[in-house]
Amino acid sequence: MRLETPKINLLDSKPCTLVGLATNIVLAIFKLLAGIFGFSYAMIADAIHSMSDCFATGIVYVGLRIGEKPPDKSHPYGHASAETIAAFLVALTILATGIYIGVSSIHLIAHKHFETPATIALVAAATSIVIKEALFRYTLYVGRRNNSPAVVANAWDHRSDAYSSVAALAGILGARLGAPYLDPVAGLVVSAFIIKMSVTILRPNIGVLMDESLSSAVLDKIRTMALEIGGVKAVDSIRAHRLGSSFVVDIEVAVDSSLTVEQGHQVAEEVKSGLLSEVEHVQDVIVHVNPYRPHQTLEKR
Repeated sequence: MRLETPKINLLDSKPCTLVGLATNIVLAIFKLLAGIFGFSYAMIADAIHSMSDCFATGIVYVGLRIGEKPPDKSHPYGHASAETIAAFLVALTILATGIYIGVSSIHLIAHKHFETPATIALVAAATSIVIKEALFRYTLYVGRRNNSPAVVANAWDHRSDAYSSVAALAGILGARLGAPYLDPVAGLVVSAFIIKMSVTILRPNIGVLMDESLSSAVLDKIRTMALEIGGVKAVDSIRAHRLGSSFVVDIEVAVDSSLTVEQGHQVAEEVKSGLLSEVEHVQDVIVHVNPYRPHQTLEKR
């Protein structure tokens, strides 16, 4: 009997995250050595950022592994929220890295600790820009394709590293052209890029953790789909709870008050089935059936 080797889909979240982790480890080591032997604090700062990327990517991978666990007695809705927590931790890691690099750069500038970087630092910065930008585009595509907040956060972490490498490249080049103070100044610019990126990632994930409502476009689609179900006279309310890359819809629909309990239940089942099949990333639907009262609702058919 011939055993087939399982195929790895690089467009899935976990393989994508492992590619990013392996790339970050190699790149971080290369940039750190280039910074040390190339006498460039900007490159050392960039290497520290890449090391934080390794940690952040590891967090994302663990979050994805936990998030794919099935529901259990303690977690009836599953473990998908682990992805959101992972994205939040990634943002905090990026923020801490940016602050550390900024403080270190200010210290070097204040003590006028300036050196002229070697060519290897310049090469490392240019290499990092190309690799990290490619990694950003790949990871962002996979994250959006799978609707994964953790993978999207990780993609923007790659982009922040590409930006920091651009700043490092400019500082190293300026220092080699006769302005050695530009190297630690570049480190400070790197810090600003990293902090700004962390705030950009934090904002939407705080919204998810605080049960922020879905976009009006998604809510409108849910409302429209529900109103297309036979027997639904109106939609009284829609609420949705985000669970990682998916969400649970809690919807109240109004039906003719003359319907029997069994008939009302059948309408609710059709609403649930329709939303699960027609609206992307819906994990579950909870349908409440209310009697239709024309004078109390604004969402008539």
